[in-house]
Amino acid sequence: MGKFPIADAEISKIWICKRCKRRNRAGVEKCRWCGSKYLRPKKKALKAKKA
Repeated sequence: MGKFPIADAEISKIWICKRCKRRNRAGVEKCRWCGSKYLRPKKKALKAKKA
C-alpha cells in the first residue's frame, strides 16, 4: 500500500478488463467498452524502481 490511504481506497474500487485493459467501476458484471466478462482487481502493490 502507498502513503495515501484515501487514494488506496479509491484504487481498490477499480477493476481492469483482461481483454481491452480498460478501467471499470467495482461491482460491474462486464466491461463497459468491450463487453468482456473477464475482469480483475487493480493491483495495489507499488512497483519498486530498478537500481
